Amino acid sequence: MARKINYDNWSKEELIKELRRIKETKYGLVWHRDLPEEKIDILINPDARTPNEMFPNEIAGKPFPVLKEIKSKEINGDKDKPINLLIEGDNYHSLAVLNFTHHEAIDLIYIDPPYNTGNNDFIYNDLQARSVQRDDPFRHSKWLSFMEKRLKLAHRLLKNTGVIFISIDDNELAQLKLLMDEVFGEDNFISILSVENNPKGRKNSDHISISNDYCLIYAKSRFNSYFNEVIPKDEKDMIEDDDGNYIHNSGKRVLVGENKFNKKVINFNSSKHYSVYYNIELNDLIIKKEYKLNEIDNKLLDKGYKRYISYLGNDFIENTYTSDKLRDLFDEDRLDIKGEKIYEKNFSSEIRLKSILTNRKYKAIINNLSVEYEIDLKTTSAQQGLREMFGKDVFNFPKNVSFLKLLIKLHPNKNATILDFMAGSGTTGQATMELNKEEGGNRQFILCTNNEELNNNGEKIKHKICTDVCYPRLKKVIKGYKDIKGDTIDGSGSNLKYYTCDFVEAEPTDRNKRKLVNESTEMLCIKENAFELVEDKGDFKIYKNSDKYLGIIFYEEAIDDFKKAIKKIKGHFNVYVFSLGDDPHEKQFTDVRSRVTLCAIPEVILKVYREIFK
Repeated sequence: MARKINYDNWSKEELIKELRRIKETKYGLVWHRDLPEEKIDILINPDARTPNEMFPNEIAGKPFPVLKEIKSKEINGDKDKPINLLIEGDNYHSLAVLNFTHHEAIDLIYIDPPYNTGNNDFIYNDLQARSVQRDDPFRHSKWLSFMEKRLKLAHRLLKNTGVIFISIDDNELAQLKLLMDEVFGEDNFISILSVENNPKGRKNSDHISISNDYCLIYAKSRFNSYFNEVIPKDEKDMIEDDDGNYIHNSGKRVLVGENKFNKKVINFNSSKHYSVYYNIELNDLIIKKEYKLNEIDNKLLDKGYKRYISYLGNDFIENTYTSDKLRDLFDEDRLDIKGEKIYEKNFSSEIRLKSILTNRKYKAIINNLSVEYEIDLKTTSAQQGLREMFGKDVFNFPKNVSFLKLLIKLHPNKNATILDFMAGSGTTGQATMELNKEEGGNRQFILCTNNEELNNNGEKIKHKICTDVCYPRLKKVIKGYKDIKGDTIDGSGSNLKYYTCDFVEAEPTDRNKRKLVNESTEMLCIKENAFELVEDKGDFKIYKNSDKYLGIIFYEEAIDDFKKAIKKIKGHFNVYVFSLGDDPHEKQFTDVRSRVTLCAIPEVILKVYREIFK
């Protein structure tokens, strides 16, 4: 049992701060987040507060991350397809960089964080950077501190219409739900899916053989986020709108946060089995009307709406519903309103996402043909897929590609930007590329993962996560490969750029500002999505995007030469100019003002980092 904190030696200021923190914490979710000035290790002094997560570079005074491209690992496929990003480094630093390059630009986030089982699966990056054991009295506090920092940064990345999916098991499910309610807001909770990924049950489970994990779903803003109302099983069922969103031909996309008609059954006030009367609440107005459900338009029946046959004694009555049947249909959102009549929606060619996902085969009618399909969620088949790709076991407990495809297809935009900042073996990247290939989409993925040696029940396997597993996997999916059976698997033809995290000093000196600017090229290219180098004069660089240009001016003295260069090029320029302050030398651009959008560097980067690392 964890020892109680001894407050006897705390100062007045510390006690006030602690009380304020406890009062501001919602739902009783309290853990120790503060690092005392003397940086006492909680493992040495149980009465000290749990230390904040620390990194060697931060201790050395270099907390500001930058990205370095590894050109030798770039993969070029179809130039008309988006460029995907793989970032090697601690995900906290990767998220900090992305807060500059992709602030409020991500459509969908998926992560599979460490489950904190106490079996060497979670290393807390404090001063000792050791695995958190099951008997650690601050086991949950450390995990919550680790997750809170990352989730707060992730929240800033999502668009207002964005959603996040998080896989977890029962070790931290309750704690994660409370933490997500605090970071994303309880009102933005969508659902918890129960995912059957091990139908036989795990052998190491105590008392009960557990066969499932969970997936939490939250929106950035519940009433602005969209899901596909259904998941089509056939591309023929798709309609694409002018914004690149895709919808099902049975109806428009539906807000995640509300029922299609914002309706609920208030009362079934007839006991008659064959003629049910009820009231309905529609858009917060109670409209009291009597609907006789046997008045169904035959024309709608021809379009796929169904007749039900009920029995009263020995007689049958067409087009009637029992009150129980009506309740079920309302609960499943399977009723549609046409004027003063109600019809049942036809979902014969659609997959309805339930709160429980299982590894089952289903039958459906598509275009009058009986079709059998299967959603494979099993961890064992996911591991088998990697084994067939690499010819050996390279990663324990990967997520299933089918599961990730299912989640991604919930988002209506086939041009979505997808982030996985705990990418592991790279399942999210493979799922994204395969979906693009299958559906003709242009989704882009960003994967972040460290390069630690993999752990297998406490024993190190001699390969590293990013360079030996994630990157080779993505390369195989892009280029194509022969599996362990000798079968040829065609490539997706996608594009990939590989980056590593580096660091610059944080002390606000002119020298450090110059260093940060000199190391910022890759970050600016990512932010502007401009990777084609047009001109490199050393003191300035010009890159091209499909519809604009990026200019980087490293020295004020190079402004005139830069202006001469852009006069030879047609198009608009987003220009980042070195400045010791926040003035991008606007007066010197008066003659080309209509062609440039100016920004001072490094100040534009430092504003983000000051907020993150304050």
